[in-house]
Amino acid sequence: MATDADARSIVLRRYWQHVIEFALLVVAAVVSLVLGVLLSLPLIKLGMTPEVFKVLPFATVAVVSLLGVLWIEVWYPHRHGGSTPAMRWLGLRITTLRGGEPSLRAYLVRWLLMAVDGLLLGLVGAVLIAVTPRNQRLGDMVAGTVVVRRTVT
Repeated sequence: MATDADARSIVLRRYWQHVIEFALLVVAAVVSLVLGVLLSLPLIKLGMTPEVFKVLPFATVAVVSLLGVLWIEVWYPHRHGGSTPAMRWLGLRITTLRGGEPSLRAYLVRWLLMAVDGLLLGLVGAVLIAVTPRNQRLGDMVAGTVVVRRTVT
């Protein structure tokens, strides 16, 4: 049974996890914006309309951001023992309520419900993590998952 100190530690680590992953996604978005601009310039020189410059950089950011979030929140934990990159750094992992490995579907459900958990700059998810008995956000409750400390094996 987890102590109150363990639960507080997990809650704080989850908050930091989201901050770290948001920062990673911002870096990826900025890099993709620069790449989109760099791709637009030669296309304009080849005769494409300047409208390309207005669309391509932002389309690149949108695609990279979506793929980045899917990779961090769904694919990476599915392939790496239930941990996103930030969770690995902070010693956390996602498990089912019974302690097993979540399915790809569970990771997708968690990700889709981030739309609700992320409302008000993530305040909805943060409050749910703080007040629920298992420190779950809505995505965890619906997917039947919980975030726990990662044990070293």
